[in-house]
Formats: sequence, C-alpha cells, structure tokens
Amino acid sequence: RKVLPATVFVGGISHLFDGNSIFSAKSSPSTTSCEAPTAMPWKEKTNNNNPFLAPQLPETVLRKRMTSVGRFSLKSETKDNRSIPTFFLALTGEKKKEDDEGNNKNSKTVSTSNASDTAIHKFSPRKIFTVSDFEDAWLEQDMPSRHPRFHSTVCSEQEYFEETHHVHPPSSSSSSSSTAFGSEEGEGEESSMQTKIKAELDRHASETMHFSVYRQDLRNRLQHMLMLPLDVSDKLWEVKISNGLLGTSGAISRAKVDAIRKANRISSPPPQQPLPKVNGVTLSRTTTKGGLWRAATQEAESIPMESVLLFRSHHALADGASIMAAFSDLCDEAEEIRAELEAKLKQWKRKGGGPKKSALRRMLSRLLRLLKMCLWLSFGTLGALVYQGYLQITTPTNPFDAVREDAERKGLSLSGRSISWCDAAPLEEVKRIAEIIGKSKGIAVTVNDLFVSCVTSAVARQLTEHEELMAPVVDARKRNTNVPRSINVVVPVHMRGGVILPNESVGNNIGAFVTRCPGEMKFDAVDGGAGAMSCPSSERLHQVHKSLLYSKRSPAPFVSHHMAKFCSEYIPEEWAKSIFQRANANACVAVSNTRGYDKKLHIRGMTVESVAGFLPLPPGIPVGVVVQSYAGTMSLTLTAEKWAVPDADKFLSWVVDEYQRLRVEASQLEEKQTSAKLL
Repeated sequence: RKVLPATVFVGGISHLFDGNSIFSAKSSPSTTSCEAPTAMPWKEKTNNNNPFLAPQLPETVLRKRMTSVGRFSLKSETKDNRSIPTFFLALTGEKKKEDDEGNNKNSKTVSTSNASDTAIHKFSPRKIFTVSDFEDAWLEQDMPSRHPRFHSTVCSEQEYFEETHHVHPPSSSSSSSSTAFGSEEGEGEESSMQTKIKAELDRHASETMHFSVYRQDLRNRLQHMLMLPLDVSDKLWEVKISNGLLGTSGAISRAKVDAIRKANRISSPPPQQPLPKVNGVTLSRTTTKGGLWRAATQEAESIPMESVLLFRSHHALADGASIMAAFSDLCDEAEEIRAELEAKLKQWKRKGGGPKKSALRRMLSRLLRLLKMCLWLSFGTLGALVYQGYLQITTPTNPFDAVREDAERKGLSLSGRSISWCDAAPLEEVKRIAEIIGKSKGIAVTVNDLFVSCVTSAVARQLTEHEELMAPVVDARKRNTNVPRSINVVVPVHMRGGVILPNESVGNNIGAFVTRCPGEMKFDAVDGGAGAMSCPSSERLHQVHKSLLYSKRSPAPFVSHHMAKFCSEYIPEEWAKSIFQRANANACVAVSNTRGYDKKLHIRGMTVESVAGFLPLPPGIPVGVVVQSYAGTMSLTLTAEKWAVPDADKFLSWVVDEYQRLRVEASQLEEKQTSAKLL
C-alpha cells in the first residue's frame, strides 16, 4: 500500500475482478447473537464504473438488553415526575501543570463576566475546568471501557441499549500489533479513535454561563434539569460546565469559601513593599520586573475561581448512587479507591477465619447458611408483604392531599420544584451524637436514623404551617388536615452499598422499603413539673430507630427490586405507573442516604470541594431528601413540590434545628455521664 498508490491500483487492474471494485464489502451470511442482520442498500447504488467511489459501510451497532429496573423507570415516569437523578460537583484550585500546556499555547488568560461586578476579570486557564479537560480526564481514566453504557442510547422499542463500536478505545492487543507493524500507523489509529470519542462526548458535555445571583440561579437551573425531559434515544446523560469567581454560585458553602480564601492568603501572602512614586505621585500598586501590566496580571491570577459541573442522567442508564460512584472513576484517586475497595473485599472474605475446618464441617456450615437464607427470604418476604398491606390499608390518604386541594382551589401552580441544599454538620460530630443518645437508650443509633428523625420532624412542622395557613379558609370543624401522629417514609436502598465492585459497570441495583415513623409528637410534663418535660427529639429518634430497624432486617428492598423487574417484564405501562404510585403507601417523604469518600477528591488536579445529589420525586411523594457525606461533612439536599414546600430553605432549617436539639441533649447526657464517673 505504501509503494503503489490506491488510485493506480484500482484504475489499472480492477477489470480483472469482473468489474467489481476491491473496496466493495461482502456481507457475511452469519450474524452474532447480539447483532441484527443489517440491510446494505449501498451495494445496489454503487457505481462500479467509477473506481474512485468507495462505498460507505453501514455502522455496526451493538445491542444489549436493558436492566429490568431501567425499563421500569421508563414505564413508570410521568410528565411531572421525570426519573432523572441530578447532582453537581464544585471544583476549586489549579489544574496540574502538564494539563495546561496546550491551553497556554493559544491564550494566557480567560475572561468572564459577573453581574455583581462591572469589571471583566482575567484569570489563568489553570483555575477553570473546561469541556476539553472533561474529555481528557474521561480518556485518561479509560471511562469508555470501564463504563461503556455512558456511550449508549435506548432503542425505539425501549428494550435494548444501542452502543456504537467507534466509541471504544483501542485494546492493548491492537495497540501492540499496531506498534509492531508501524508506530506511525498505530499512533494515527489511536489519535483517530480518541477524536471520535471526543466527538461523541461533545454531544454530552457543554459549557454555559456562570451563575450571577447567589444560589438562586443554580436553584433555577437544577429545577430545569430535574423537570426537562431527556430524549433517551439521543443520549442518556449530559453535563453542563460553568466557571466564575469563587463563592458566586452557592454550590460551595460560605464557610468553605472563607476557609479556601484564608488558606490562599496564608499560602501566598501579598508582598509587603512600599508603594512606589512617579513624579511625586504614589502608585496604587507595586511595580514588578515586567512593569505595571505584569503586576496587574499577577494580581488577577491570584483571584480564586470555582467550576461547577451539573450532571443529570436518566434512571434507565443507572441509579443515582451508581452514577455518583461511577464518576469517582473520573478522579485522580480512582486507582487508590479501587485498591481500597479490593482490600476491603478480601478482608470481608477472610472474615470469620480461624483454624482450618474439615471439608465436612465446611459443607455443613454452608448448608446451614443456605437454610437460614431460605428461611429469611420466605418468612421475611411474607412479613414484608403483610406489613406493606397493613400500611396501605391504614393510610388511605396522603397528609399532603388536603394541601394540594387547597392549592388547586387557590389557583396555585402544581408544577415546579423547590430546591435547596446545605452543609449540616461534621460527620464525626453526628456519629458522636448518635453514639451518646443510643447508649442512653440502650440501642445502636445510626447516622441514617438520626437524620430520618430530623426530616420527619421537619415534615410535621411543614404540615402544621399549612394547617395554620388554611385555618382562615376552612372551618376548623371541617378541616381534615390535622397533622397525623404517624407518617410513612420511603427509604431507597442500594444493593451494593452505594459502590461499584471492581470489574463491574454501572447498573440499577436499587430497592426501597416503606416504614412508619412518628409525625406530630406531644409530650406531657413529668412529675407535674413545668420544667421537667421529656425531650421530644430523643424519643422521636428512638421510635424512628425501631421502625427502620424492623424494615432493614427484612428482605423488603429485595422484594421491591424484583417486583419492579416483574412489572417491567409483564405489566403494561399504565398499570406500572399506577402500581408505582400506590406502592409508596401514601408516604409523605423519601429519604435517601449516600455515603461518600472520607477525603477530598481531585479531577485533573482541581479539588472537588462540594458534592450534592438531588432525588427525582417518585409519583405521589411530594418531598425528597438526600443525606450524604463527603470529606467529613454531612450535607442535605431537598427536592419537593412547590405547593407542598413553598420555602425549601426554611424546610432544611427545620431539619437542622431538630439536629441542634439532639446535639444539645447529647451534650447534656455526656456531662451527666462524666459527672457520674467522677462521683
């Protein structure tokens, strides 16, 4: 091929092949099990008299069957309840020096405008995260091979993922063979493959304007991403990237922003030099070797920046916890995280080790474990179904139904979302509070128990506020919005603990259970004393713990997971929507718990300061809360119907208020324990 040009070869001896061009592909009569026979209309249209016209081969598409839960998410979503998990990452700091060499060749500074500042700030491209950086990180971490589903779409029948072959990077064998036959050809093939992958990523990643109004712009954009439908036949996910001054978006809390600015001042303090004078006039800045322009450039480059990455994906791709875990593979610490996970798996396998048992004892122990599992599944499934039926019968209406009817009567909009997020407390403090209160009650309280208790308290206060607002409109004797003594709560459960095992890709490993938690709680004074009142916070936490513990020990999440599979396979779409809405047993709120990493991660050298995921509301549930931990901080996010929660920030403040009451009580209990030890 290198010696004889293709044009001479085709034009000179193509007549020896019975008038057929050597570039004409010959279809194979056999097809693989995952590929459908594709018609080749180009063979009839090919002009054999023109040797320079090569036919275009049809694109090969790999079809993989969707997960049952993914198909169920497509069937069960409604116009007002899209099954689209959304989350954002907030980055700060500087990229690695070697990552920015290509950008510095073309430009030294980048400009951005902010509505709060009339001046145009110029800053180094090393302090911002662009689409090009995202694509480079995607390729460096080998995301197309680890999670090929990100490069898939859903077919028109909504039964299969369609994955085009050209998005895969070359394998090690192909790269070695290309090196053996010619390094230039191998490098060219790899470069062409990367170009195709980046072209594919350009459909998913885009840059947009940064946020000008603190928190409000980001809130509106999150609401838009949660409500806007996603065409799964075109793409299953997308990310929008914006860059601006640190602290302008609200994605990073004010406390973290102040800490970052303080750290920057300590690490690079301003030079203490007297201001120079020119012709008796004192200049406003010190001069450097490069003059005033160089001094201004150095000052501008010291301005801290932030980059916000807004992600959203359809539940057909994977559940929200799996998506967030998959994007940890995009971080610089991906190899370290996978190594830690493998070490924990090996430790879990060695758990229970000791003196080596005989083959007979090992076989008997396995049979005993299998028998226990069968008994747990059979009796536990029966108990879970009976408990679900009990909740369905005893909760005929949702406490927020009357609020919705009142909103309709007043002509208020029933669409839209109330969005809010905040950092609640340090993780170690939350664990300490749960430990102290649990020890006083003789129970093992978890972090999830504590925040579910706080959320149920906020729901009760929200219903009380609605009742007070509706009092002038509805006669008190006819009002049926009294805050119930108990409410139902939906708790999603990830089957793998919110992680992706080694050599596995994203999926829909999600289940859920419904449990009954206390609503409005009224306590009487003890021993007749006005000041000796039982603490409602600890008692609420105790009851929430008992309710959650019963459901956690049952196979309810597995039952719901397999019920979703059954509905996706055999139930019509309209029935699936009805079943999905009724299965929540008129729950008021869904509370999801996501466990993050205990230290800060980095993407191409930039620090991930904040992570916040938002729960897509299932049909019939007006409030959704996500409790998540990252880098030693517990954070909360809220997604709610606007008619149910008009002020999302106030709702989260109620959650934090309940947490502070638990904190005060834990402090008092700890003081009593300390004084008792001294005595």
